[in-house]
Amino acid sequence: SQEGTDVVVGVWKDGRIGTFRGIRSGKGGYGGTAFSDKGTNQLAGFSGYVPLIVEIAEFFRTGEPPVTKEETIAIYAFMEAADESKRRGGVPVSIQEVLEQARNAPSSK
Repeated sequence: SQEGTDVVVGVWKDGRIGTFRGIRSGKGGYGGTAFSDKGTNQLAGFSGYVPLIVEIAEFFRTGEPPVTKEETIAIYAFMEAADESKRRGGVPVSIQEVLEQARNAPSSK
């Protein structure tokens, strides 16, 4: 990372690679590109909060989350591994390590 910028690279055992870049200054925007063995696709930019609000309302109505518990944990573990890597000066940090630390942490319940 550079001052005002974050770049995160995730490498999975099955060969998938995920990256994201965040900038804190300059012109903002959202978007992305998905690369696969079947081709490349541009991801749509930010189109407002309506789709998010619809999912939240459906969750409150049904009690069923729109994302599985496993996917939610994987997302947060990825973000925590990125933060831990930054704290350690950019060294790789595995998601498994983050999950093990979370399992072994004292509960605040």
